[in-house]
Amino acid sequence: MKNLRPPRSGRLRRARQAAATGTAVVVASLAAVGGLSAWTTAGYAGSPANIEVREARVLLPVMPGRDTNAYFHIVNTGGAPDRLRSVSSSAASDPKLTTHRMNAANGAYRERSGSVEIPAKGEVEMSPQGSAVTLRSDPSWRPGSRVTFTLDFQRSGTVTVQALVRPVTLGSTP
Repeated sequence: MKNLRPPRSGRLRRARQAAATGTAVVVASLAAVGGLSAWTTAGYAGSPANIEVREARVLLPVMPGRDTNAYFHIVNTGGAPDRLRSVSSSAASDPKLTTHRMNAANGAYRERSGSVEIPAKGEVEMSPQGSAVTLRSDPSWRPGSRVTFTLDFQRSGTVTVQALVRPVTLGSTP
């Protein structure tokens, strides 16, 4: 009868291969756990979006009752991005998210945008050269008046803020 066992050198080779494979799996697992632990310790994993509106202002148009823009400084201190989906106000007519665009003749215009992305651990400062909220002004607004806005975020829900009405002045940033 023949011996069905593999030669001793073959068994040793398979044992070494199995040990090498096991070592590779252990090293990869430790690296993954270490990376995830560092990510979590740094505050990035499992941290939801945390939205703050640090400044809110609306420009007083030169001609009362005309369209104007509101600007918000939005900060996300959380570990997940968020998205500003819409803005509403009982004191302003038809506020809509817009973005600044230029045409071929170097003319500036505002185009409706669906939303504004607020990155994780980041911020968006709306401005005349970027995102804004375009709305119809109220003829009763005066410099120093306050206008209440409700900002609706995809993850953070709604945030209500008071925007300060400011006059447009030449040579200054609104």
